[in-house]
This record gives sequence, C-alpha cells and structure tokens, in this order.
Amino acid sequence: MWNLKKTVFIDRRVEEVHRFATNPKLWYQWYAGLSEAENLLGKGKKGTSMDLKYAFFGRYLSLHLLVLENAPVDDGYVWRCLITGAIDAEQTWRYLPKEEGTEIQVEMDYELPGSILGKLANTLYFKKLMSNSMEQTLQNLKDISEND
Repeated sequence: MWNLKKTVFIDRRVEEVHRFATNPKLWYQWYAGLSEAENLLGKGKKGTSMDLKYAFFGRYLSLHLLVLENAPVDDGYVWRCLITGAIDAEQTWRYLPKEEGTEIQVEMDYELPGSILGKLANTLYFKKLMSNSMEQTLQNLKDISEND
C-alpha cells in the first residue's frame, strides 16, 4: 500500500468549500480525470455510493466509491471514502479553517490490485501520476472555489 499527502489553501470559508467539494454531482468538474457519477445513491453524506470512471493513460478505469464519513470535527470537517475496483484506496479529506479561508489536507492510501507487474508499474509511473493528478485536482478545486 502506498500513501499520498497533499495540502492546499483556498481563500473561501470552510463551510462553503466543504459543501461544494463533497457534492458528488460536481466532482467531475474539478477532480482531475474523473467522470460524472453513475448509479449515485445519496448526496455525499455517510453511506453515499456511486460508480465512477477514472481516466488513466487513455483508458477509463472502473471504480466504486462508498462514503464512510462526512462530519463536522472541531471547527472543520472530515470526509472519508473507500474506493474499490481498478484501484483500491481510502481517501481522507480534512477541511480546516485557516485565517479567513480553508486549508484542505488530503491523504490517500492506495494499491493497485494484481501481480508484480502492477507493483512495478506503481513504482515506476503510478506514484508520480497520482501525485500530479492530486495536485491538479486541488488546484482545480481552489480555482473554482475562489472564482465562484
């Protein structure tokens, strides 16, 4: 299992960023490589599930996502999900008030199912691609949130 951590500051109130970012109908607008949700059951709260496609090297990987947690914590929020399918992962997003805006801390533990070839691909390419994709995702979310 590999781990990825990223942080971004968004110049917008934490409640507004959290409300926008946890709406699964809008994810495809800012999450790099992600399709619109299919078979969506729920609105982003705990128990919400959906099927998604993730663009990777010109292919679309099938994923299923289940929201495990979406709750206020102290002055912010935590949102956590389990991803299964072509990639197995757990993501945790923390939305924390900072100055007059929001700091988002994202942590993802992920694994490619499969053989040693999958592990080798992860070592050579996938880790860098996932890191770049998450950076782009956070930049997209920042741009949309600050300009809306």
